[in-house]
Amino acid sequence: MMNTDRMRTSERALTPGRAGVRRVPAISELGLLAEKALRVESIGQVAAVFDRSFYVALGRQWICVGLSHLGSGPLHALCERRPLCWPAVGASAAVTDSILVIDNKPFATFDDASIWKPELARDWTYAGLRRGLGAVDQFWRADIDGEGLSAAGCERPPTKLTPLLAAAAAGIAALDRIITNALDERSPSPADRAELVKLIGLGPGLTPSGDDLIGGALIALAMLDRLDVRDLIWHVCHEHLDRTNSISQIHLRTAALGYGAAAMHAAVHATIAGEVGRVEQALIDVSAIGHSSGRDGFAGVLIVLRAVERNLTSKKVRTSISTRS
Repeated sequence: MMNTDRMRTSERALTPGRAGVRRVPAISELGLLAEKALRVESIGQVAAVFDRSFYVALGRQWICVGLSHLGSGPLHALCERRPLCWPAVGASAAVTDSILVIDNKPFATFDDASIWKPELARDWTYAGLRRGLGAVDQFWRADIDGEGLSAAGCERPPTKLTPLLAAAAAGIAALDRIITNALDERSPSPADRAELVKLIGLGPGLTPSGDDLIGGALIALAMLDRLDVRDLIWHVCHEHLDRTNSISQIHLRTAALGYGAAAMHAAVHATIAGEVGRVEQALIDVSAIGHSSGRDGFAGVLIVLRAVERNLTSKKVRTSISTRS
């Protein structure tokens, strides 16, 4: 039997319309950060609007509302169906009794929404990582005619660089050196710090390619439990977020917490666990994120994974030499 609170919520979710009574659409899934924002904050406004999604700023927290095509993610609020009234930028937003209210009208309920959060990284090994990277290298190709930075994740860089790759080359090399040095407990040079910062805001798109690359690296480091290296990179970057737009800033801050799209987490899992049979589909799924955001982000992941693999190989070699001595 429905309890009193649920009954009241259901009654509020019914609003009169021309055809009688209309039920407000339901949000079927909330990312863990979206759920936190909706539970803690109560007043905000619509910050950006697109054909199939929009962003709501609730206090200092942002959520992205859209349909299931967005896929699971930390900021996402996924609606079962598209509400009839799509908001405009600047519209007021409020949260009242598990209902998201836009422009003083009930927009969607979220009392029964499931909560998405990424799985913890499974136990992974050096052998599994090498096996996973080998599988990635069979399928990962540089998009030399595209606009993104996917080539940064290739085992061997392409001989022909797009204008964007050429502009990003010094920053990509600096990111690789910073990670490599940090894994060996060496501090980054001032020159590398300066080049890394230049990646922020670099490239076209809602989230520029350079931002996506850095975000992917931050997510991978968190998943590998190298929080020291992640925090070092974030310390270099976070004071320069004014180089990019507000939405990309939010996604970078989210990546700094270790969270990204579900497809990104799945691709990292498949690679570090050496689950060869899952790698191809995982790369297809991550490549479907945005125009080039997924591929740019996973290129950042691959920079991290290759640096970690080199570091572990070097340690194994040193241990072997020490043992023989």
